[in-house]
Amino acid sequence: MVRIRLSCAVGLLVLGVTTACQDAEPAKHPLEMNDTSSASSTTSQTHPPDASQEATSIDDPRVAQSSGLARSYLHPGVLYTHNDRSTSAPQIFAIDASGTRAVLTLEAPAVDWEDIASTPDGRVWVADTGDNDGARSSIAVYVVTEPSVLTSSTLATTTYRFTYPDGSHNAEALLVHPTTHRLYLVTKDPVGGTVFVAPSELDPEGVNVLEPLAEAPANVTAGDFSPDGSMLVLRTQGRAYFYRGFEGQPVGVTLPKQPQGEAITFEADGAHVLLGSEGPQSQILRLTVPTLPS
Repeated sequence: MVRIRLSCAVGLLVLGVTTACQDAEPAKHPLEMNDTSSASSTTSQTHPPDASQEATSIDDPRVAQSSGLARSYLHPGVLYTHNDRSTSAPQIFAIDASGTRAVLTLEAPAVDWEDIASTPDGRVWVADTGDNDGARSSIAVYVVTEPSVLTSSTLATTTYRFTYPDGSHNAEALLVHPTTHRLYLVTKDPVGGTVFVAPSELDPEGVNVLEPLAEAPANVTAGDFSPDGSMLVLRTQGRAYFYRGFEGQPVGVTLPKQPQGEAITFEADGAHVLLGSEGPQSQILRLTVPTLPS
């Protein structure tokens, strides 16, 4: 495992003045950008809560536990989301500012869906990776192709099964690189998670063994790559961590309060992220990506 530590600074906004202070326990650097094993230590910068605005809201009563967001590459302005927990149907909701455009049903179970990702080749990836009780011997990621026309339908689904080399974990963040299509899962742990990387070639027939890659911040609930793959973000309930590979300096941002923030995705311009939350009629907030060191 690549052990990279990142000093996580906390921003205190008092009368418009930002004050830097160090966390007692530094956060962990997440994953590499180019699938190599070498990296250097980095230090995060302090940023106050950024001005955010409501991009849209999820008014569909069928979506009460939005646990992931992914933008559509095929349908501009459309976001894909899904519910959490095993009581939910295996459905993706295609939403935009006008409401729900379509309900897409997968040919797969919904044990504990936690995150969703999309890639420019038109695929949508759903992480059935939740395991709060540590009882699952394997987890799954389901892959479907975006329909050319958004109508409610059942989509042919490819299932990839995964296992960890060191026992069960609860993972709530899924990232798929937009050009390499390499898949990463980030475990959620109160003392610091782990980034696991999938094999470069996925086997839909067998079980794919994940490999530990790097340490991650504590309690990560979602993540995403930027559209060009040059940047990534991991979020917790109250913070977002933006990274530009191992050479850059990660930037931590205090997030606006949400009931239970469990979703994040880059917008198509790469300059903003959208923040989602569980809860009925939840707001989706737009946040400007901070300037990262080059």
